[in-house]
Amino acid sequence: MTIEEMTSPPPAILVTGSFQEHEDYAVYRAHGSGNWLITYTLAGQGLYRQPGVQLLATPGTLVLLQPDAVHDYSVPRDGYWEFLWTHFQPRLSWLSWWQLPEKGRGLYAISLSSSAIRERIHNTFLQLHADASAPSSHLSTSRPENNSPGVQRSMDMLQRELALNGLEEILLLATRASAQQVRQALDPRIQSLLQMMAENLKTQYDLKTLAALVALSPSRLSHLFKQETGNSLINVLIALRLDKATRLLEFSNLTIATIAEEVGFSSPFYFSRQFHQRFGQSPSEYRQALEQHTAHQPLTP
Repeated sequence: MTIEEMTSPPPAILVTGSFQEHEDYAVYRAHGSGNWLITYTLAGQGLYRQPGVQLLATPGTLVLLQPDAVHDYSVPRDGYWEFLWTHFQPRLSWLSWWQLPEKGRGLYAISLSSSAIRERIHNTFLQLHADASAPSSHLSTSRPENNSPGVQRSMDMLQRELALNGLEEILLLATRASAQQVRQALDPRIQSLLQMMAENLKTQYDLKTLAALVALSPSRLSHLFKQETGNSLINVLIALRLDKATRLLEFSNLTIATIAEEVGFSSPFYFSRQFHQRFGQSPSEYRQALEQHTAHQPLTP
């Protein structure tokens, strides 16, 4: 099967739908898209690929691809795949709390075992799709000609916010389930290291020193950490630092360089590069967007 480069939706809009596909279905975008993509498998199997990575999505698997991550997914040979999907730009506040196990570069996934959570996410996806597909919304492909521009823009905004509410619920449920899975199974040695790093992000860590703290060899710690958390030690440490950085960007007036130093990055350039890879925008763009969002919020008594 020849896989051709696929186009992606415009970055600024929310697009959602459901597919039922067979083995001739494949998508490939070498540079990803300008927005996030979330998929939720209902039946069959979907195969995600990245260099050195293969992820099989089965019923109950939720996958999240960040902007610029490789899109390479398809239906396995003789297979079938039914899934729900949404391309979207997240609300800024989400970036401070969502965290799913990273399986590849910008490829995050969780397999949900609870039938109640799976059913809730399924229903929320369906409602999200209904909200996004309402005739009055700019999220659909047509715009009624007889609506006034002012009323139409207001309806567009309301429909988009309703759809984002549903998406936020899905991501909250998935993040909570991920945190519960980690708490239930985490080795106490790994838990102690995570707590120490989270409380002392400015400290520079190396594998040999961390391994000595929990009486393990560096190779054993590296293997155990990946086994317990689903991610490498360095990737988790970067995620902790970036999460702290988002809070400092929002709630302090510290410069980008100072924030980079406070959360343990060796240089502002490296900090900005890692921040952009995860959040799809630079630290200064993130702060500017927050300020614009706050400026448009109505005052409350």
